[in-house]
Amino acid sequence: QAAHEQNQVLNTNSRYLHDNIVDYAQRLSETLPEQLCVFYFLNSGSEANDLALRLARHYTGHQDVVVLDHAYHGHLSSLIDISPYKFRNLDGQKEWVHVVCTAQLNNSDMLSSLG
Repeated sequence: QAAHEQNQVLNTNSRYLHDNIVDYAQRLSETLPEQLCVFYFLNSGSEANDLALRLARHYTGHQDVVVLDHAYHGHLSSLIDISPYKFRNLDGQKEWVHVVCTAQLNNSDMLSSLG
């Protein structure tokens, strides 16, 4: 009975909205600056990263991305292309992927060159 009741409120896909997810978005928006008022609830981290990549590319009009060496983003093909530990063993680094070693992050010249 308890499992049945839990399944009645379980949300596993945001295409089928439940009032709880809307309530959560409203509560979350109250903790953030007014400009941060749109939320995307996705099924997985891979889907979230893929959407973030697509939104950033649409907004900037650019394909290029900067990623940390050894970074993991997910198993979608769009994310394998930007995950150094993955693409090095597959097709190699694309020309539009710029990998930054974490040791370089302490170098202020490197950070300023990223703009």
